[in-house]
Formats: sequence, C-alpha cells, structure tokens
Amino acid sequence: MDWTRLEVAGRVTALARGHCAGVDTDGHAFVVPLRLPHPTPRTYDGLLLDSFGVVGVAHGEQTWLTGRGADGRLHLWSAYDDGSMFVPHSLDAVDAAWAAPVLDEHAELVLSAHLDDGAWQLRAYQRETAILGGHPRAADLTIGTDPGNLAFAFHEREPLVVAGPLGDSGSPRAWSLGRDDTEWRRVHLATTPDALCSVGTAQLGRMCWVAGHHEGRPLILQVLPLPFRGLLRSVVVDVPPLPLAEDALGVGDRPIVLVDGHEHELPLFLAALPRGNRLCWHDGTEWKALPAPDGRTLAACASGGAVHALVDGAVWSLPDPS
Repeated sequence: MDWTRLEVAGRVTALARGHCAGVDTDGHAFVVPLRLPHPTPRTYDGLLLDSFGVVGVAHGEQTWLTGRGADGRLHLWSAYDDGSMFVPHSLDAVDAAWAAPVLDEHAELVLSAHLDDGAWQLRAYQRETAILGGHPRAADLTIGTDPGNLAFAFHEREPLVVAGPLGDSGSPRAWSLGRDDTEWRRVHLATTPDALCSVGTAQLGRMCWVAGHHEGRPLILQVLPLPFRGLLRSVVVDVPPLPLAEDALGVGDRPIVLVDGHEHELPLFLAALPRGNRLCWHDGTEWKALPAPDGRTLAACASGGAVHALVDGAVWSLPDPS
C-alpha cells in the first residue's frame, strides 16, 4: 500500500476537514477536495496571496479561506466550488494579524489572533461579527507562541477545541467552546503533557482527542464532555509508548498529528519516530503502524475513504488502512 502525492504547480499551505489549499507558482490561491484519485486543483485567478499562502481552509456552502492578500491585508474569502469567483471579506475590523475559518454548513466561527502589548491573544467570532467588527463570542485566550502553532478541530454543532501553549505561562492547555457557550471551558488534562500539538475528531464529532508528548513519548487524551459547567474531564488513551524523534520535540513542532474526521472509536495518528514517520491505528485487536512520508507533518484528515497528510508543503494520500 503506497502513498500518492497530490501533484500541484505550487505548494499546499493548509489542510482541514477534507480540503486542502495553497498557492500556485504565480501566487494564486487553489483548493483541492481530498479523495483518491486526486482531482484537478481549482485555481482562483486574481486571488493573489503573500508568500505565506492560505493560512486556513474550511468548507461549507462555499470553500472559505484566510490569508493575506496582495494588498497586505488579512481577508476571509468565500470561494465558489466551480472556481468561477471569490468574494473577499476584510478582517481589519477585528484587528486580526492571523485568522482561520471554523466554518461548514452548521458552524460559522472565525478564529483570529492579534498582538496586545507583545502577547498574542486568541478570539472566536461569529463569521459576520468578524467581518463587521463586533464582539467576540468569549474572552480572549493568551497564546504563548506564534498562533500558527495552535491546534484546533471541530465538527458542525460539536464544540470547537483548541490546544497548545495557552495562558500567561504558555503551559500546554486545551479549551473548549460549545455551540451555545459564551465562555471557554478548560479541559482538565488527565496527565500533564510537555506539549500539545494536535486536536482531532471522529464519529461526526462525538469523539475528540488532544495529542502531544510526555517524556519523549506520545500522549493522546480523549476529551469527555459532560452536561455541567466547569472543567471538562479527559482520559489518557492507551497508545504504544513509541520513542519520538528528538529533533521533532522543539517548540512549534508536531511529533504527533491526529487524523481528523475518521469514523473509529480510537485515534489514528502520525508519529515522528527516529526511524521515520509512521501512520498508527488500532485494528480492533492491536496497534499497527505503516511507513509515512518523511518530513514535518502539519495536519492530517480522513476523507473519501483515504487518509491525507500535509508534509512539508505537499499532500500525500493513502487508502485508509484501518
């Protein structure tokens, strides 16, 4: 079983929930719905981006993109699926220096970050509120590093979960924001991680995990939403104690990347090991591993019966082995 590389004339800079996006060699944005065999990219002539490319991608009635345009301003774009047109929405009104869409047919949020006295602050807005400059859904969360290192996942009406170095101390933490919540709810981590670097969902959002590492080994925790206020509980998932590659444990690295959006009761994940990257899953009896493309894995999802991973600016896909 071999991985297949998505052939694009450019580089992929964002992957989420069955779609990837990036910039072609001329700086135009493109979008690819993820399945096998790979379809032809939809390129949006005139949607020019800076060298960072697409920052975030999400799919609803249209495909939603965030990134900094040729005018130097951060925008939220709604891009039509036939590639015929796109509509820009400036995010100047919320003073966003970074943003990512959290959008589909049922969810209409935008995550944004801005600098306040040298510290990054994370906000969650309703889509129209972000465009018009209204109030965020909940209080700001302080990010202890560049917001591009933040991990998050959601599914339709299920809560949005963010994880990473959060809070004034920059400690690894996870927070949840439900559909009707007006405040972030902290996730109590059953084991204190050295870092958190990935969030993933499964079974249409009914399962949610946060992942990182502890003492050089993978650490995956399942978030347990309960019908009362206060902290959310979590439980450690029993995964193999694989030694992670030491050079993948730095700030901003993602030695563990959860595969988002699959249908199983246990997580699928990519791990950076000393002998190379591996895709790991549980077959109902035992954990198994399969070699994966080497490089820095940034994101992964399940879509169209396949697993797709963004590795060093390229997307690789494999029929779901689980």
